[in-house]
Amino acid sequence: AALRELRGEPLGALHAYERAILVLESAEQAGGGEGGGEGSYLSKLYYGYGTLLADLSPEACGALAAQPQNLLLGTAEGGMPPAQLCAAAAQNAMRTAAAVDPSNAQAEHMLAAMMGEGGAGGAGEGAPSKAAPGFVEALFDDFADSFDRKLTELEYTVPAMAGAAVDALARGRPGRPFASALDAGCGTGLAGPHLRRHVSGPLVGVDLSTKMLRIAAACTRSDGCGVQGSARDQRPLYDELLALDLETMPLPHLLRGGAGFDLIVAADVLVYFGELGPLLRNFARLSAAGAPLVFSCERATADEAAAGWRLLPSGRFAHTKEYVVREAAAAGYRLIAYEEMTPRVEKGVPVRGHLFTLGLVVWEAPVQGGATKEEL
Repeated sequence: AALRELRGEPLGALHAYERAILVLESAEQAGGGEGGGEGSYLSKLYYGYGTLLADLSPEACGALAAQPQNLLLGTAEGGMPPAQLCAAAAQNAMRTAAAVDPSNAQAEHMLAAMMGEGGAGGAGEGAPSKAAPGFVEALFDDFADSFDRKLTELEYTVPAMAGAAVDALARGRPGRPFASALDAGCGTGLAGPHLRRHVSGPLVGVDLSTKMLRIAAACTRSDGCGVQGSARDQRPLYDELLALDLETMPLPHLLRGGAGFDLIVAADVLVYFGELGPLLRNFARLSAAGAPLVFSCERATADEAAAGWRLLPSGRFAHTKEYVVREAAAAGYRLIAYEEMTPRVEKGVPVRGHLFTLGLVVWEAPVQGGATKEEL
């Protein structure tokens, strides 16, 4: 945690990781490579080191390579250009992290991403079809305490834009038109307030990260999760919070015996899935007839992802519009609304994204001048 706090000073953080790696490797060698549990810690250090290297600008990498003491290979005169040097070093760090501790799902996933196994031609042979649950859980457990602050720095827009899509669905309908809703991949609850105002009954949040869920559990209908209301409503924002895998989760007890969720929203969740079919089919199983589904994806073109999706160097997945619509149709959904958008800004560059509003079988889609029933 202390090393992560140095991310604003990347060269200082990298040197701190290097010193810690050397200390642990020396301890392992002195102990004959047995006992102590150093392997797990060493794997985490190499993972953090590789993540920082991957984020370095070419200028910063050049500055690191110019320093007399570093763990980079190929820094001699005539070696690789700085950008390639740090990319190769980041891959080596992730490869070492995965080798030292084969259970480190974060390192395994990021190594695949860095090596371009989901590359420009599509999914790529051997590319993971989704981020392993262990990767997602560890990733968000690690950043739970600073998650909201970091997203603010990245100009994160997804919860508000998903909320606007739900506003559009509810427009012209009295009261709170949804009897129940699922905040799929709810995290710390940033999308929750945007959904709560349209939900008359249970609002259920599901996530793999128990640390994220603990933060969401502290939110009320007037405080936390981005809410700063004037009314003092201390009822919990969520009626139920569950640590479950979205692809396999059953209908929660609060809805047992009912028809399913009236609304499902997945804000910035499908970026951890390549193949969307199993997830969309489970969303359909969890939904009442006609229930809408709102979600965001990172956007790829057909030239970038011939299979319809690709694994990006960030470790997230991007999808083409055509692929999403096709997989959604196979699960029983039809497109109601579509919007290209910018979910966040990374390294000063807007990330390409898109927002989908789908309906299961039949949904009354509001249009200008009133509401009409669309056969979907």
